[in-house]
Amino acid sequence: MFMQMSCKENGPVVETTAVVGKGNFIHPAPQSVTDENKVLIDNNRNHAFHLINKRSENEGAYSAFTEGFWMYEGIFVGGGKPKPVEEGHYLKLNEDFSYYYGFKAEVHGGGRYHITYNTDAEPKMIMLDNNPLKTPEEWTVKNSDGFVVLIGSNYFGNNHRQMKLFHQPYSPAR
Repeated sequence: MFMQMSCKENGPVVETTAVVGKGNFIHPAPQSVTDENKVLIDNNRNHAFHLINKRSENEGAYSAFTEGFWMYEGIFVGGGKPKPVEEGHYLKLNEDFSYYYGFKAEVHGGGRYHITYNTDAEPKMIMLDNNPLKTPEEWTVKNSDGFVVLIGSNYFGNNHRQMKLFHQPYSPAR
């Protein structure tokens, strides 16, 4: 059932590591970083910020992604087997290129994103979390029949992660 498969500045800033299911990370954040790694993270965040701003000037949000909620169904990290995600974990993409994520009625974090179809290959999504310790993420986006598969790219180093989400038209807090 698992298929192969990663802001708005005023969103919540959360400095936790969100662990889902049996050791699966959906939106990982380090508890601390070295000065050297912080410089790399800051450079990547600055680059992602400018990419999102530039792309969002020329390409609007897609209603297929912004209507309703995206519920995490499975995650694959590294060489392990895909694992299911506890029911209730969600991602909400908004038309203003902001997003937030959480569990049922809780919001665990948020940020800015952009999905572009203007690529030589498959659509790409960049996500820039509001948490300053989190490295941005770029995903190849595969969508079909109410499902989205996000395949991490090596651009920002999340190529070891893949996630499957399904569309839900109503809030997970119900």
